[in-house]
Amino acid sequence: MDIAFSPHSGHWKEMRKLLVSEFMGPKRAKLSNHVLVTEMERIIRLLSSHPPATEVNLSNMFLEIVKQMVCKVAFGSDYRRQPVKGPSWDVMLGELTMELLNGSVGDSFPFLGYFIDQFSGWNRRLNDGFKNLDTYIDTIIDDHLKHNTKEISEEDKDFVHSLLDISSKETDSGYRLNHVDLKALVMDILTGGIHTTVVTLIWVMSEINRNPRVMQKLQNEIRNCTGKIEKVGELDTTKMTYLKMVVKETLRLHPPAPLMVPHALSHTQIEGYAVFPSTTVLINAWGIARDPSNWGENVSEFYPERFENVEGDFGRDRFEMLPFGGGRRSCPAMNIAPANVEFVIASLVYWFNWELPNGMKSQELNIENGGTLVLRKNVPLCLVPTKHKWED
Repeated sequence: MDIAFSPHSGHWKEMRKLLVSEFMGPKRAKLSNHVLVTEMERIIRLLSSHPPATEVNLSNMFLEIVKQMVCKVAFGSDYRRQPVKGPSWDVMLGELTMELLNGSVGDSFPFLGYFIDQFSGWNRRLNDGFKNLDTYIDTIIDDHLKHNTKEISEEDKDFVHSLLDISSKETDSGYRLNHVDLKALVMDILTGGIHTTVVTLIWVMSEINRNPRVMQKLQNEIRNCTGKIEKVGELDTTKMTYLKMVVKETLRLHPPAPLMVPHALSHTQIEGYAVFPSTTVLINAWGIARDPSNWGENVSEFYPERFENVEGDFGRDRFEMLPFGGGRRSCPAMNIAPANVEFVIASLVYWFNWELPNGMKSQELNIENGGTLVLRKNVPLCLVPTKHKWED
């Protein structure tokens, strides 16, 4: 959250640069891909072992997949590791994230909202959550400090190892990473690198199961592009154009962050309104992506084909939708996250056919949403997988 909400400054530039280079660089991307493939192999074996007609909670499953991938790359450790005392970090992070996603009344109504937040216990729960998370982050860093990073090969160093190395010297620009900044970067990974990907995966599977035509077309593309394979790592999503359109359409209808954080750096004019520095202006990314003047009268329909022959990157040279923000304050993971989503969806759709439980019809699937910082599905997504059988 430090990078997302900090004002534009030299400090912010250095923090973002470190996050991109040390967590999203080529070496880390290679490790991330390996962890994701390994995790999907485990998931496919697990689903294949279920008795017929077994209902699966995909909301929980996606959370487990993404947390395992992020934490293995960031901390070199299984996310299931427990803190020394208190609740498991799994529970702790989940509770804290839900409080953040529900939002503060005081953000919208500063004076009255403050008392409502106090009376409802929101402030206390948030403070307790951050204290617990802060203690856990200290545990992670202390564990890494027990090892001499000079004795660890570059291949075996995780994100925290790299940050500890960097903190021992100044950067070329004279910046030196201190302990507080290091903890802030770790917290950014935990609070910002997991749930946005999870909710996108949930929305993709929800929408394609609500729209059998799209599911059939997507399965045909994935299976025809791939042919009969044995291993998850053999899946190649680069040529799956319809899959990419499905993910884009999901991000249009269900942007992970429906309200963008303020980006203006100076006095700005917006359609005749003067916006002064430090003014809080919430940009409605959800509304922008549902503007009929940009997307036509079927703007509320899940129709991936609308992205056929659409060129350019949204948030860079196109602004009809902004699922990752735009400009220099755009999400650092705007290239990595969609690729990970595509791979997970392709794996599940390739190996399994999916049905709604209890004879439910496609349009009966509940897609009510909630939250403020992240637009999540209110009801967990539960589906029934059946292993696909190839004809000889």
